[in-house]
Amino acid sequence: MSITWGTFHLTDELYIQKYPADTNNPENKYFLSHFCISGNTESTITKRQFSIFGGQHSFFSVRELSSVHLHIAPSRRGDNSFFEYSLSQQYFKEHFIQDSRVLNDMANRIEKEPFCWVGKNPSITPSMTYLISEITRQPYSGAMRSLFLECKIIELYLAQIHSFDSCDCKILKLSRGDIDRLYDARDYISENLNKKVSISALSREIGINQTKLKAGFKQLFGTTIFDYAIDQKMNLAIALLEENRLSLTEISDKTGYSHPNHFSSAFKRKFGVSPSMFEFRHQ
Repeated sequence: MSITWGTFHLTDELYIQKYPADTNNPENKYFLSHFCISGNTESTITKRQFSIFGGQHSFFSVRELSSVHLHIAPSRRGDNSFFEYSLSQQYFKEHFIQDSRVLNDMANRIEKEPFCWVGKNPSITPSMTYLISEITRQPYSGAMRSLFLECKIIELYLAQIHSFDSCDCKILKLSRGDIDRLYDARDYISENLNKKVSISALSREIGINQTKLKAGFKQLFGTTIFDYAIDQKMNLAIALLEENRLSLTEISDKTGYSHPNHFSSAFKRKFGVSPSMFEFRHQ
């Protein structure tokens, strides 16, 4: 198991070709989980191309000898940020979840294909953001550090599998224009977290009917508009609490809650701890 994360600033597009560290066994495979926290990444692996946009996560298997070509676009909101963990093929087999529809589908293709993608990029949930925060800020060393990180990665792995399996399998036909408008809708929500945005108002704002807006958003991002808005509010709350510069009243205003108590209740429902307790743990 390995873990990597980072934040960097781009003023122009970046092209990278990555090679795996261990190329002794060309048939050996590893499993990579990628969280695109901000910015957009377009990857080409064994001539297969796919994109992961800011706020999304994905999971795939790759042969050790496969090179990975990355095209990274500058984030529209400042820095590019990512988090990744990888699992060996043996570890994946030992922690295989028999009743996961997505994992069973991957298992059937792994032996036949040098590259196997889970097939969808759902939104990063607040619980995932919380786990990533715990991993990147863990206080331990030695054996305790290894055990803590393995436990948290397993939690993150389970959260991802649940997210993949929960995605709606019904496919709505979307044009390129529809997809662009749905991304505009997602951006509009993210840029107006301090406001209450209704479905009807959002539909008028981006120029798409309400039925296609709701169904298309769920299909493209793996979550409902309401849940996405709540998730983004909680992700913003975590970032602001970690900065430790604003009061709870100010954070509740920035996340669109009319009263700090309403914000605190929503935060505790999501994470099981109050905002003040979270802030105390991350000082």
